[in-house]
Amino acid sequence: MKVLKKGNYKLQAWSLKVECTGNGWANNNRPCHSILELEDGDIVKRKYQGYGDSCPSTGYGFICSECHCFTEIDESLIPKEIKNYCPQVAAKGSDYYSELTDEEKKLSEVL
Repeated sequence: MKVLKKGNYKLQAWSLKVECTGNGWANNNRPCHSILELEDGDIVKRKYQGYGDSCPSTGYGFICSECHCFTEIDESLIPKEIKNYCPQVAAKGSDYYSELTDEEKKLSEVL
């Protein structure tokens, strides 16, 4: 591919202070309640379908670096550019695990 004119789009630096609460997914890991500062590369998405739901939903959150617990955060706090490109995680054996790339499966191993 030949670049005719370089673009100037850059994702602005983004961070968010959060607490590891474990809210959003009972994944058998207990939350450690550490206070963390997230950056764009820390955000992951998770598809799920609740009991009685006709369509899957998507939640966004992070996997704590201390205890490996997933905590969902309010998606309105995450820029659209980050949500569009973050990796997906799923529990082994879930309906969505087969949709993951090898890299996403490795990321999901701690859950």
